[in-house]
Amino acid sequence: MTPLEKTILATVSYYDIFDYPLTGFEIWRYLVRSKDFAEDNFKAGDTIAALHESEALKNHIGHKFGFYYLLGRERIVEKRLWRKKLADQKWKKLKYIFKILVLVPFVRGIFVSGSLAMENSKDDSDVDIIVVAKSGRIWTVRTLMTSLTFILGVRRHGKKTKDRICLNHYITDESLRIPFESLYNAESYAHLLNVYIEDDGIFHLFQEANGWLADYLVNYQPTELHSARAVRKNRFFMSLVRIEELFLGGAVGGNLEKIFSVVESKRIYKDPLHLKPGGRITIDDGQLEFHPDSHEQFTIPEFNWRMQEAGLTEFAGQKDSGLNR
Repeated sequence: MTPLEKTILATVSYYDIFDYPLTGFEIWRYLVRSKDFAEDNFKAGDTIAALHESEALKNHIGHKFGFYYLLGRERIVEKRLWRKKLADQKWKKLKYIFKILVLVPFVRGIFVSGSLAMENSKDDSDVDIIVVAKSGRIWTVRTLMTSLTFILGVRRHGKKTKDRICLNHYITDESLRIPFESLYNAESYAHLLNVYIEDDGIFHLFQEANGWLADYLVNYQPTELHSARAVRKNRFFMSLVRIEELFLGGAVGGNLEKIFSVVESKRIYKDPLHLKPGGRITIDDGQLEFHPDSHEQFTIPEFNWRMQEAGLTEFAGQKDSGLNR
């Protein structure tokens, strides 16, 4: 097989782990990078041509309704179409929630990740979001966001997951780079959707700060496109938030930030989940990450095994992003 054919097969195999067939354009966009290939990128036209013309790929990859999948896995096409319908329904329910969440002061961006960003939601799926907070107010944003989602009855808690907001990751506008590098995170962050535009440039800055995604994805590059799902504050709401930030931006807000930091940090460290193997909890003033039971712990070993079995050893040997052992 040619390097391009191997890369295509590795990419389709990776997404098969999630029961997620890909269109030709998606395959090109999310092509997995191999450490052994010198090519900096593969053209979209060449990728599409290989999918249609390569006899080697036809021995491994099927095609239906515009989606490509591993042979024998045709059923995941219908599964993706069904999950797309579920995701559309979830978006309709969640749009008003996002409009309310942007009332929290010092929020500079809200990114949707996980299954909803991929439109691969199950019926009981929650909604993973990354919140960008103003530097120096990350603990305030977390406390207020947690309180607001609790009041609205949409915060994920225990077994209550369906359409619930999972507040598992906060960063600041001065610490946009996420240091946890891996193929799993690269593919995940490549699907992020910006659902709140407080500053048109914040999402682009996030992408530039995380340029390491290109170490794992052949064709990764920042995009200027905004998500059609994005919501904007209206003028009245913007005025309210400005007043909130004016009040909490001085000494009063600084003292509250310190109190929230001390109280919440102690509570988090008392929870044994922060040491659970296969996950990671990060606590500092630039980033708060809560993934005590990451799917990455299963995805990376599964992908490595598949690559070994398929003889695509140049794609194997992937490491996780530094999960607890």
